[in-house]
Amino acid sequence: MSVSRLFQIGPTPTLIVRNVSGNLSVSGWDRPEVQVRTRGEAEDLRIEENIEALTIFCEEDLWLRVPVQSTLTIEKAEANVSINLLLGSLRIGSVEGNVSLHSVSAVEIDHIEGNLTARLVAGDLHVHVVEGSVQIGKAAGDVQLDKIEGNLGLEEIGGDIQARVEGSARVRTPLAPGQQCIVQAEGNILCEVPRDVGAVFSLKAEGTIRVTDLGENHKVVAGEIVFEREPAQARLTLMAEGNIHLRGVQLRPIDEKEFVSTIEEELTLRAAELTQQISEQIEAQVHELARQLDSRLAQLNVDETLSVSIQERIQAAMRRAEERLTEALRRMEQRTQEREGRRRKGGWPSSPTPAAPSAPSRPKSSPLTEEERMMILRMVEQGKLSVDQAEQLLAALSGGKQG
Repeated sequence: MSVSRLFQIGPTPTLIVRNVSGNLSVSGWDRPEVQVRTRGEAEDLRIEENIEALTIFCEEDLWLRVPVQSTLTIEKAEANVSINLLLGSLRIGSVEGNVSLHSVSAVEIDHIEGNLTARLVAGDLHVHVVEGSVQIGKAAGDVQLDKIEGNLGLEEIGGDIQARVEGSARVRTPLAPGQQCIVQAEGNILCEVPRDVGAVFSLKAEGTIRVTDLGENHKVVAGEIVFEREPAQARLTLMAEGNIHLRGVQLRPIDEKEFVSTIEEELTLRAAELTQQISEQIEAQVHELARQLDSRLAQLNVDETLSVSIQERIQAAMRRAEERLTEALRRMEQRTQEREGRRRKGGWPSSPTPAAPSAPSRPKSSPLTEEERMMILRMVEQGKLSVDQAEQLLAALSGGKQG
């Protein structure tokens, strides 16, 4: 059985997930609604709605679609957590499985028993404890990792870095002006920086320290190396109980404004991809609902004219859903073009953005007739439709939402 509920909640809601006994998947969308879905029974899902927040308890796997600018708190998840496209703040308490973050803003996490992967982080990322390994790629803000019991991989971090790792670490950083990077590891550290970067370097290891392809080469066993390259506008500190290898690579130093703008563009592309996926899912769901309804209408020997009328309304509802998604794409394209204009004025390099189709005008829908409404209610009484299916059908035929 599947339970699905839809809440009209506005574009910037506060959401709290108190406990999820299974996996949790959260995806952002450009709609002022929250969709809550689980494969469990109705009693497995409890939702409390008040003026301050929407609070959710679930004893099974849970899927959420939320407004992109939602503020989300996840207090406890007993399996894996996946977050896609959430630009409000994100707070995670305890997770017994793995955590995957993609296209998020500011994030704070207390405790993860599994691994953490994060890509496209537009704000700061602060993680207290991860019992597994951590992989982070493209973060515009500061990254603070208090305790990582596994290995660490960091790539393209725009803000300051502070990390303590019980395993080994691999760090690839642009060392932008003003950036500070401090990594401590009980294993080995491999760090890659731009060959022509200017910074103060401090390296200390119980094993071997090697510095290569940075204009000067160094090799020290069980010791410390401190050197400076002009202009020294950043600072890198590495400490390891194993070996350290610092090497220069072809990695262009990143301007902060350009770096943030690049992340915004990737977030826009990600939003367009998710919107397209949602459009395809809506179409599939509406077609399946129409098929089931057609079968039940035939079993009930409903008047053919009435049956055709209902089918036409379902198709019209599907078109309206597609038009809303097209409008969302158009708004995203407009925001991207506005950012591009600001970048040109600031002298930043431009980059191509995908074109979205303009939204067609929305057709007006005629009101639901009393005969159609009574027929749906009779189908519920006879067990031909569940209450959830009836709510979805009434919402589709009315062109509105049942929350």
